[in-house]
Amino acid sequence: MANKITEFLFKDVTNANESNRVSFIVRINSLMMCVYFLIWITVFGITERYINAGICFGLMCVYAISVYLTYRDKNSAALLIYCAITTVWMFRFVVQWGWECGIQHYVFILLVLVFVASYKSFREKMLSSLIVFSIRMFLYTWHITYPPVEELSRPISVTFQIINIVSIFFSLIVILSIFTRDKLATEAKLARYNSQLKAVAEHDHLTGLLNRRSGMAETVDKIMNGSFNYGMSIAMADIDHFKKINDTYGHDAGDEVLKKLAGCFTEFMKPYGIAVRWGGEEFLFVFDDMNLDDAFVALDGLRLKIATLEIPWKDQRIPVTMTFGVTDINVMKSASDTDLDIENRIMDAITDADKKLYMGKESGRNKVVI
Repeated sequence: MANKITEFLFKDVTNANESNRVSFIVRINSLMMCVYFLIWITVFGITERYINAGICFGLMCVYAISVYLTYRDKNSAALLIYCAITTVWMFRFVVQWGWECGIQHYVFILLVLVFVASYKSFREKMLSSLIVFSIRMFLYTWHITYPPVEELSRPISVTFQIINIVSIFFSLIVILSIFTRDKLATEAKLARYNSQLKAVAEHDHLTGLLNRRSGMAETVDKIMNGSFNYGMSIAMADIDHFKKINDTYGHDAGDEVLKKLAGCFTEFMKPYGIAVRWGGEEFLFVFDDMNLDDAFVALDGLRLKIATLEIPWKDQRIPVTMTFGVTDINVMKSASDTDLDIENRIMDAITDADKKLYMGKESGRNKVVI
């Protein structure tokens, strides 16, 4: 039963130009006003105030129309009716019973709705706020100028105050809870979207490895913000005879080789640092706080592992080997060093590692050159 009521209250609008948030706020508050006037119909019926009961019945019907419109994807019309009829009965009740009935406090509901239940410009919202302010001042001016048509008895006055306080508080809670839920959901969605964009911008779309720009930026940050006991080593690597793999098995097979190797690199570099797709079949490896000799030993282990992989492709297996050139980076920094200075040092190290890589390729491939 509770689930069905929830589904009924929070049924989405189907019109792309309408807002679920506005629909929920107007719908639930209009339903609450229907209950509000149903209570007064009962009270006035018991006290034999049948004209007042009839007026409340008419107001309840108008709020019911407002609810209906939210299910017909006419939120703007529903909101307008809600605000208009609320203004009308506030004036009617203040004239009838004066300030003691507490009806005038519903202007605060209207003020909140101005800001959370519409997508008007700030200027339009400020103008609407001035209209609400004018309604409040008009009601107060009327109150101090003219006596009420009917003086409330103490029991009725207390009943008015209690019902109005409860109703107003519940209305505010509904409006603000729906607004904040919608806002938080939107912010969470935006955060996820920004995270996805960041991941796309920082990673190579095929292999999932860091791309050249983000790999360089991360290495600069590590040197600028870190301290190293053993320095930092860097390696450039290239897949041997990658063009031959593409020519023999096709470019899809070449992409599969890149993806499989990238998975291997990611797992291998977890305790050491980062792997970067530098471009094409070239990869960059950055070893944090590792001297040149230790980086050489680690890379030689990776080289041997790659040589035994044999990437499966359809009904064939593609043998793969790689050649590496490894060097170290000058991580000593002074207070005057900028990011550009550090980036230039990294590029010098990459150039040196690249030279060693090509020395390895010219001397037979499938080796690590230090």
